[in-house]
Amino acid sequence: MAAALVAVASCGFGGGRPELPQHPAARQFDLLVSEQNGYYYPPFLREQPAGAEAQSYAVRALAELGRRPRVSASADRVAALRREALASSPLWGREWLVALRRAGATGVLDAGDARAVRRLRADGGWYVDPALGDGTDAARLGATWAALGVLEALGRLDDLSAAERNRTADWLSSRVTEGLPADQKAALAGSLRLLGRSVPARIAAVAAPRTAHWTALSPDDRVELLSDTYHYVLVREAADLRPVVDRGLWEAVLREGADVLPYEQLYWVVHILKAAGADGDSFEGVGERLGAARLDDGTLRDPSVYLGDPESSLFVERLRALAGWPRRDLRLLAAVEREEASGEASQDGGDRLSRAAVRRLAGGEGAGGDDAGRLCAAGGVLPGVVTAGNAAQWQRAALNCADAGATGAIAAPRVEAWELGGPDAVVAAATVVVGFADAGLPGRTPTWIARGALRPWARSPERFVSLYDYSLVVRAYALLGGELDRPLRSALERGVVPYRGCPGLPDLFRVRAGDPACDLKTTWGVWALDRAWGGVMGWVPGSGTGAGRGTGAGR
Repeated sequence: MAAALVAVASCGFGGGRPELPQHPAARQFDLLVSEQNGYYYPPFLREQPAGAEAQSYAVRALAELGRRPRVSASADRVAALRREALASSPLWGREWLVALRRAGATGVLDAGDARAVRRLRADGGWYVDPALGDGTDAARLGATWAALGVLEALGRLDDLSAAERNRTADWLSSRVTEGLPADQKAALAGSLRLLGRSVPARIAAVAAPRTAHWTALSPDDRVELLSDTYHYVLVREAADLRPVVDRGLWEAVLREGADVLPYEQLYWVVHILKAAGADGDSFEGVGERLGAARLDDGTLRDPSVYLGDPESSLFVERLRALAGWPRRDLRLLAAVEREEASGEASQDGGDRLSRAAVRRLAGGEGAGGDDAGRLCAAGGVLPGVVTAGNAAQWQRAALNCADAGATGAIAAPRVEAWELGGPDAVVAAATVVVGFADAGLPGRTPTWIARGALRPWARSPERFVSLYDYSLVVRAYALLGGELDRPLRSALERGVVPYRGCPGLPDLFRVRAGDPACDLKTTWGVWALDRAWGGVMGWVPGSGTGAGRGTGAGR
């Protein structure tokens, strides 16, 4: 009965899985599927809080459930949320921040905000939000409701003089007309309530929106009906009257939409049901979703808005290949096709090559093709001369060429020698070694990059700023015939093991100490290193005999 509201909550690209059965550990990648475009997104997004508006509704929903949310975000995070909110709307943006202030966020609103709100008051008694303009009653009513709500939250509503209160109340009363939309009725009723005035009977007596025709509505119309019902409830509450709603319908909507509704709509449904007297069991799915979305500082993430990209998707497919897991992924192939059919896909050579590599690794028919061959041939995306400055660019392009099936087109570049006098120079040299191996040219590695020169660096993880850089150096050492002896094992225990795992992604690796988020490229570096040692470190989960062919797995 309620299923179609869910269709509005996302574009429908998330939740799909590869066509072939998955190893249990492979399912952690399902967390990284973008609901917006079907690509995989970088894991660091999971450690970013939702935007100010979505954050506000998520915190309100928790409060409605009696969870007493507490937000202890850092000054920098609070400042970022505040900047975003005020850039969107000087009045509604501040109203979004009220929920965070009530949850304990320090510095999110202060006395200066009350003064800023007061300056947005018009002589006629209403308030003007510069983001909405002053041309319609709808804009004025919404801005006035938001402004009074912010002043009330800051304890500054009493700063309004009696004359100011009367003028605002008189203007609001003059807006009571037949046919006023539900959201404007709610703004009018809520504003009068904040001013301590009664809600006019013509507004308070509004009937609940009809829901009998729910199944015949389009997804957009269902969202409109949800909005109308939510605002109807607000009107009745402002008038101290009990709302009458179809509780069974909205419970069904929440059951099917608890995991996917945008936070704003999720809050609306929760508020409707709380007003209708629904018990705790009705909200179990909401509590689980919001609980899983909470970050350590009490803010909440919003995975429904994360955008995936071909590069992140490439690394997911490379990791599957290293583990020997099935890679045919129809959802990912569909994402590439949608992007290319949209007319908005980048035509840059590197971007075209990335998409070709994604198609091939995900099992697309005829993937790669002539375009990848042309891009990887001389004069294409691969530099003809490799230096310390462009080694990473060459290695990345060579790996993409290999994954796109264009290994045969890759010509061995000329590599200029440089001194291995510091970490950056050593990482660049290791990148060359790894790049030649991934490009199918291991015998062409320059002789001046020697195993003995890399040995002391492989045993010194503390000299590198990132785990990815260190993994490249150790893998290059292995590719050149280095031994996994006791000093190196000890170095790997210090330099790799502490960075394994992050929430929901136990087998992925973090970039460096102190980073809360995992990183796909870093994980590829570590897994490829493990495969170079034959899997003896156990960092690749569930890998079996024959795993790790291609995508940088060879020794």
